[in-house]
Parts: sequence; C-alpha cells; structure tokens
Amino acid sequence: CRRARDVRDRLRPIPAIASHCRSPSSPTAGTRQVPLIGQTGSMDVDVVVVGRGMIGGAAGRHLAEQGRSVALIGPGDQYSSHGDAGRITRIVGRTGVWTELAAKAIGRYGDIAERSGIDFHVPCGFLAAHCDAADWAERAVLYGSDAQLVDGAWVRETMGINISNDLDLVFEGAPGGYIRPRRLVAAQSRLAEAAGATVINAEVDSLRGAVGGFEVNGSFGTISARQVLLATGAFAGDLAAVQLAVERRPRTIVMAEWEGFGDGREVPSLICDQPYDERVEEIYWNPPAEYPDGVRRIKIGGNLATFAPLEQDQLVDWFHSDGNPDEVDSLAVNLRALLPEADFGPLTSKP
Repeated sequence: CRRARDVRDRLRPIPAIASHCRSPSSPTAGTRQVPLIGQTGSMDVDVVVVGRGMIGGAAGRHLAEQGRSVALIGPGDQYSSHGDAGRITRIVGRTGVWTELAAKAIGRYGDIAERSGIDFHVPCGFLAAHCDAADWAERAVLYGSDAQLVDGAWVRETMGINISNDLDLVFEGAPGGYIRPRRLVAAQSRLAEAAGATVINAEVDSLRGAVGGFEVNGSFGTISARQVLLATGAFAGDLAAVQLAVERRPRTIVMAEWEGFGDGREVPSLICDQPYDERVEEIYWNPPAEYPDGVRRIKIGGNLATFAPLEQDQLVDWFHSDGNPDEVDSLAVNLRALLPEADFGPLTSKP
C-alpha cells in the first residue's frame, strides 16, 4: 500500500470538534397505520415499492413526488438483524463518483429533515486510515468538505483512538458522522405519504405477473401495479423467483455497550484499513448510538480476509446463526486495540 505523499507536508491545524455525537430523540409520531385493503378488495397503482428500508423509502418518496401513484410496502419497524441504529455518512469517498454522489445526498438531508419534522443526521465527524487517504481528501474538498490529513498523535489525544498501522489519516468534520437509519426511513415514509403514496406497514407474501403488470399480495389484500420495484436486498430473489447474480458475503458485527469517554473527547465514525488484528482486512465502526432497547452501543464490522460466499437458499439460516466466531473475536480484539482507554460493557454479536 503506497504512501500517497509525505504526511508532514500536508498537516494543518484542526479546529475543535463540536459536541454533536448525542443522538437525536425518537420521533414523536411515525408513519400512520394504513387500513388493510381486505382480501376481497384491491388497489391499483403505477408502482409498488416492496421494501421500506433506506433504499425503498427514498425510492417511494421520489416516485410519489414525481406524481406517480405509489404503494410503499414494508415493516418499517424491522431494520436489519440487530436493530441498526447508525450508518456512516461522509463526503470523503474512495472514488470520484462515490464522493460526488455522497455530497449530493448529504446536501438533501436538511430538506428531508425539515419537511418531515424528523432529524436523523448526527454530524460527529469521520476518520479514515487508508493508503489513499490523501486522494480521498483532495476529492472531497472539491465538494465542500473540510477533509484534511492529520497525524496519529492528534487523533489519540483528541479522540482517544490508537491507530498504529502507519497509514495516512484523513479527518472530515461535519457533515461527516452517521445517520440514524430508522429515523431516515420514518422521514422518507412520512414525505412519501404527504406526496400521496399509500404506505403499508406489512410484509409482501407473493408477487406474480398479471395482465398489464403485476399483482402484489399480503395481509393488506391485493394491489395491482404496472411496475414493481424490489428493494429487499439479497432476499429479492426469493420474491421474484430468480437467482440474483450477486456475491452474498456473510458478515458478522460486534456491538459493545459504551456511553463514550465522557471527558469531552468525541468519537467519530471510522474506517480503518490494515487493522491491528489482520484476520479482517478493513474495519469500520459507528460511534456510540442509542439502540431500540435504550442502550448505547458502539458497533464494529469489517471484511474477513477469507470467507465463503453464501447461496441464496442459505441466507435465512445464516441470519438465524451466531455468525462467524473468528470474525467476532477479531473485531473485539481490534475494538479494544483502537480504543485502549474505553471501559466497555457487555459485547454482543449479530450476523
């Protein structure tokens, strides 16, 4: 992994990090419960969006705001195998396209939050250790980021993070940080509904072709649609009865109960290549965030150096397993090595 350029020539003073890492409170009202259509009734729309996660929720909103009649279907209260409470967001990206799209997406956060009344963005900063970190920073600055190279001593003193792999370090302040995915889904669903979409908090049981389009069935009854957008991730193949040409990589995440340092040091979101324990090639974490059970946890995941991709018919069993114990151990070792001063509570893991 090459050094992009001499770090010493590029270090600049860093302003103090604002204390933004406390999560916004839960929304006081979610998406309304749409009355069931009934097995003997039906509904006709231009597009049915199946899956009400971050992708489906956004797609449903955009389609509705463009004047299409939309049914957005999915259990909005079930998000990921571990009730995910945070996803990294930043302008700093690995490629030019990634950086440009990230900047455009982040630029819409304020409008979505204001119109929906639901805040979902926590701009607590983003840190990356990578051999191309200088290139990441240069691209990000073109799109309004304050990204800049920093040194390990500053990171340890300011954030309590110990990175010793000798890679370049790039830090981005706000808007870098993380988003609360459940709150973002709630915001997108609320705006889709305001634009005329029918939001149904239920699962789809079946999908079949019909004259002029498709029929979508579930506990809500039958919906006829000229088009269907499947936003259900790797499970889309089951509903559509097709084999998706994708590599299904099994991943296990580790979460540790932790409130943070409590002494003014704020922990940013992180991506770290070549971590201390090399059983994983790269790790990421989301700073301490409040989960649905009211407990604050830091979440860490990564890319195993060796793994066997899953077949489509193995997905359900994988998500009901305990994950990969070797990956769990490696992530726990890396978490403690990166935050040596942290006093973690119990650790849990999820596939």
